[in-house]
Amino acid sequence: MDELIRLRHSVAFPPDLAPRLRGHIEAGLEGIGVTSRLRLSKERLNDLARCEGLFHSRLSGERAPFELTFKPAAGTLLHKAVEVDVGAREEIGAWDLAERAASRLQDDRRFRAYWESVGPAAQDELLMETVRAVEMFRASFPPLRLLRPQLAPVTEMWLEAGFRSGMVIVSGCVDLLLHRHQPPAATRLLLDLKSGRAWPEHPEDMRMYALLYTLRFGIPPVRVATLFLASGQWQAEDVTEEALFHAADRVVAGAGVAARLTGGQGPQLAAGPHCSWCPRQMACPAAKGRVA
Repeated sequence: MDELIRLRHSVAFPPDLAPRLRGHIEAGLEGIGVTSRLRLSKERLNDLARCEGLFHSRLSGERAPFELTFKPAAGTLLHKAVEVDVGAREEIGAWDLAERAASRLQDDRRFRAYWESVGPAAQDELLMETVRAVEMFRASFPPLRLLRPQLAPVTEMWLEAGFRSGMVIVSGCVDLLLHRHQPPAATRLLLDLKSGRAWPEHPEDMRMYALLYTLRFGIPPVRVATLFLASGQWQAEDVTEEALFHAADRVVAGAGVAARLTGGQGPQLAAGPHCSWCPRQMACPAAKGRVA
């Protein structure tokens, strides 16, 4: 509460910041020649940072359709449990909370299909995994249900921005927002909750969320952070104009590479741990050594 959440002072940004960011992206996209609608998510931009071949494979639809396995299903259930917990009128036990979250996710076609396919034993294991994560979440935060008037928590906020008349769309979902939107001051804290370990792309993800938030609300968040539930530690960054324009440049770069690759030019290849999940690994000259 003291080191991450509580605001020591308000931060003022120029009132024209959001229009300047949008103008910067629109100007960068001019002349790139995007011929079909392009959707850029944090996952796609992170793939581009790893290897253009991996990025191109996702754009081309070469990766197998996403299917839930235990770990992503547990993540989905945890985020729904946090949403239920923060919005509940009464205190709910961790096990009841996990069951209630699983019940609400039956409206999610993909989750329901996975849930029904694994059977009761695996369902109970998934619920227990969620109970453990809920306990770690509650150990990391003040009681958000009781502090709703002060912290104004919002969960699972979907943000989206379109450019070049909707030809380029950037989108993402913020796990948790704290503090009220109080223009003209920057007051919001954006948080991503992770049950795993830190990865280099996490700060970039949060800068992209900060960009989307700024474009949507006209004022940046004051701070962004990734919190790791297993340790209770976090990576935090106060939002600056430089960070927002850096995120904007990543969007322009992603659109430029996408246009070049879909136009027939070959990707610049870079081997790394990502080769293990790239659908082109067996035919890629850069990946041969790692695959072997």
